[in-house]
Amino acid sequence: MMMMIRTEKVKQCVDARLGGDYAPKAVAKLAAVTALCVQYEADFRPYMSTVVKALQPLLNARAVAPGEGLH
Repeated sequence: MMMMIRTEKVKQCVDARLGGDYAPKAVAKLAAVTALCVQYEADFRPYMSTVVKALQPLLNARAVAPGEGLH
């Protein structure tokens, strides 16, 4: 199951030079998938097919227009 990351944590993880021009939910999902992929025990890591399925929708995510990001 994917863990949810709070908006404050997302802000800390994203390069400030983006100026808020990113989809916070997409960043949170990417971080959650990344956390699963770096589990110490290999048995707890997801299959790559699962990772691809989880990340595929992020490629289709609506681009955030300037000024519509986190504030």
